[in-house]
This record gives sequence, C-alpha cells and structure tokens, in this order.
Amino acid sequence: MLSRYFVFALCCVLLAAASYAQTTAAPPPRTEQVETGFADIAGHPHTRYSIRLMPVSSFPRLPAVVARELDAKGCMIPQTFEARAPENVISGSFDKKGSTDWAALCSVHGSSTLYVFFASDFAHPIALRSQPDTLWLGKEWGQDYGSAWGISTRAARLMRPRDQADHDGIEDAFVERFNTVHYFRDGRWTKIEGNQ
Repeated sequence: MLSRYFVFALCCVLLAAASYAQTTAAPPPRTEQVETGFADIAGHPHTRYSIRLMPVSSFPRLPAVVARELDAKGCMIPQTFEARAPENVISGSFDKKGSTDWAALCSVHGSSTLYVFFASDFAHPIALRSQPDTLWLGKEWGQDYGSAWGISTRAARLMRPRDQADHDGIEDAFVERFNTVHYFRDGRWTKIEGNQ
C-alpha cells in the first residue's frame, strides 16, 4: 500500500516539475553569439552574413532593472560590422532635460527592436521600432556582411534646429548610408530625417 502512495506522490512531483520547466523561460545566453545565414544582398543571392550578438551582461553600466527587463525579453545586443567594443546600448536625456534614460537594440529570433527606457519608469520600456536583423547589412573589405543598424546619443547641442531642442535625441542609423533622429517632445516621438 505504501509503495502505491509513494509512486503517486512521485508522479505528482514530476508533473509539477515538468509544468514549471515549460512555464519558465530559458535564460538568455551569457556569452557572445553569432547569427549566420545567407541573404539576397545588393542583388547577389545566397550572400553569407554573420551578425555578432552580445549578452546584456556585456554592458555593466546598465541599471539593474533595465538589464533585468532586457534579459527577461531574451535580448541579445546586435553589433554593427564596424564594432570594436560593445555597442548599441546608449544613455542620454531622452525624456527631458536632465533625465538619465537608456536605449538598446534587442535581437530575438532574427528580429531586432529599439527599446527606450525612461528613468521615470524603467520597468515599462517603449518599443520604438523593429525590423529583421538582415534588413540593414554592411561589410568591411574581406569580411562577411554584418549588421549595419547602429544607435547613438545625439546631444541637444547638435540637434537641428538647436533652438527647439533642450534634451538629447536617439540617432538611429543605417551605418554609412543614412540616419534618423528620434526626439521625444510633448508626450510623443517625432522623427528628424537625415539629421547629420
């Protein structure tokens, strides 16, 4: 009789463990990864690309709550083909003058999203825009194609027109091609095309 109850209890424990494993997301990789494949690039089909992806832990200056949010989404940070150090995680006064906000590119399953984290509410990032990782590709001589999507902080003093900007914008660039600056004002985002 005891063995029947023991088997029943063991089955319950195993079922609970299996259920927990299915509902708990796997943690994102903690080491650099490379997304590879072939794409039609500049009219050349089956062209090889290799996109470097860095774990969130590569950015130790990130506030802990922002790092947790990115990790919870399974984010890896795509690096441009020009990268020499971890990039595409930035800080600036994106919400208003004097705020310390963050923005990051987040690659998950072959698509990247530009997330913005306002200091006033780090736990609820804004998904500014998304695109496939292979949409913007570029390369250096003799190398595979890699990501050409880069973000950087556009300081208020460099914005145009200067008299209308009192805080930073987010420069969103197709490296070596063109850029757009996203600027937050009066509760909404505006885009300034080609703000070189």
